[in-house]
Amino acid sequence: MSSTHILTQPQLDCLTSPIRLAIIQRLEIDKQATAREIAQRMGRPVTSLYHHLKQMEEIGLLRVVGERRGARRPEAVYAMVADHLSSSSAVGTEEGRRTYARAALRVAEAGARAVSAAIEGGTPRFEGDQRTLAARFHVVRANAAKLARINRALNALEEALYQDCEVGEEILLTVLLAPQG
Repeated sequence: MSSTHILTQPQLDCLTSPIRLAIIQRLEIDKQATAREIAQRMGRPVTSLYHHLKQMEEIGLLRVVGERRGARRPEAVYAMVADHLSSSSAVGTEEGRRTYARAALRVAEAGARAVSAAIEGGTPRFEGDQRTLAARFHVVRANAAKLARINRALNALEEALYQDCEVGEEILLTVLLAPQG
């Protein structure tokens, strides 16, 4: 059974850091990992992550779930506090909405970096049911029924994304939905 953690305003603010957001994205895939494992998978020096991991643990986004034997000493194993994070409460204030906008910008930037990296060094597939790269920008007019249908489709997509899959390619899917204006 999956669990959801309702973010506080300070927790949402913590996730406006691109590195911290990337750590969360990494742990969404790996579930549990040491600082060294996270750094290796992110292609960063481990020393660049310690401060962020400690801050995320102190603010209640991550928890230490165990230890693994390291090269020199035991290493903490980190996990998210829940399977999913929700900003539904934090966006209830004007400050929360501004913070959400900054976090959404970081999400969009991460998506753009992933597309660039895939094109530069990967072998993206642009067509078919095994497509791994696509970019879409739609401006549509939506009445209440159409907006409800769009949101049901997004909810179904999220459910599909949250189903465990032990093997296969890692993909990044970035979705932004905003009223025009």
